[in-house]
Amino acid sequence: MSDHILNQILEELKTMNTRIGNLESGQSELHQITRAIRDRQEENDAKLEALSMDVNKIHGNTVRIEQKLDDNINDIRGDIRYLSHRVVALEMEVDKLKNR
Repeated sequence: MSDHILNQILEELKTMNTRIGNLESGQSELHQITRAIRDRQEENDAKLEALSMDVNKIHGNTVRIEQKLDDNINDIRGDIRYLSHRVVALEMEVDKLKNR
């Protein structure tokens, strides 16, 4: 082969080498970006899990508070019924005393 053809082949190989180097560099950059995205996703998953646990805790607290309020309301209703009957009984006693 002539020197001219060998030089052309050599130049073509150098060009291909440069292109392959650029591809490898781009691939490495994409790999780093992918790793960063994956790491960020894991962080987001952990935060989401923590938020989910917080929501479950708040829900449990809310249910307990609602139950306690229902119990207190029922107690108050019972007290009001008792006091209402007591007031009626006292009014009847007052009327009896007035009518003597």
